[in-house]
Amino acid sequence: MARVDLPQSRLRARRKRMRLRLALVSLAALALLLVLIVGLTHLPFLQVRRAEVSGTRTLATSTVAGYIEESIAGYYLFVIPKRNIFIYPKRDIADGLLKRFPELRAADVHANDFHTIAADVVEREQKALWCESMRCYLMDQGGVVYGYSEGDDGFVSYRGKTEGDSLPRQYLTPEKFESLFALVDAMSQKLPDSPVETVAVDAHDDAEATLRSGFVLRFALGDAGGDVFERFTLALTSAPFLEHALADFLYLDLRFGDKLYYKLK
Repeated sequence: MARVDLPQSRLRARRKRMRLRLALVSLAALALLLVLIVGLTHLPFLQVRRAEVSGTRTLATSTVAGYIEESIAGYYLFVIPKRNIFIYPKRDIADGLLKRFPELRAADVHANDFHTIAADVVEREQKALWCESMRCYLMDQGGVVYGYSEGDDGFVSYRGKTEGDSLPRQYLTPEKFESLFALVDAMSQKLPDSPVETVAVDAHDDAEATLRSGFVLRFALGDAGGDVFERFTLALTSAPFLEHALADFLYLDLRFGDKLYYKLK
């Protein structure tokens, strides 16, 4: 049986061959471009050679710099070097520093030049202790528990639930703790001879502040710190507290509005 190619069929076949050639040329050009780009990422003058760290107080700069060096070792997709100054993992390094070193509050990572990565860090400042069982930890003014304590160092110790299973951990919320911290500080300034030594907050947000004399002040964490301090100050001017020393009382309870409940030893 004879076969005859119609002009339309020959034109369609020619177009198909042209599209195939164009696709092959495009793929070859793309492959060449990718090879060129990968080659550019390996150029020596674009490689990070050192890490500079500033802002440390207790951490060794070499330790932080060592972590940065670890973070830029290796390759993306096995071929693109992580230490290329334009594509080094900046965000991952900054986030990783905060996870690896809980004592850091902030970390800014940036390039100083084509060969240097700089990390400006801010360490947390201890303002209190958080304790559980027989172990105490360092805590900053935002209620972040971030390190082990070797001693009380004269700081107020707090007890109660924290969020998280590993350091850093959050005690209360930053807003609640800052308000509580301000109240405790005001009370200690009010009674310099018998400052607050420990504060315990239970699951219902009821707090107990124990002074050096053994006196305990009970209050609701949900009440404004200023209101609690005002009622505490007024209570100290009432007849029972004018007739007895603070050490003679077991506790004063301010959790019931304008009503004051107290108990003598």
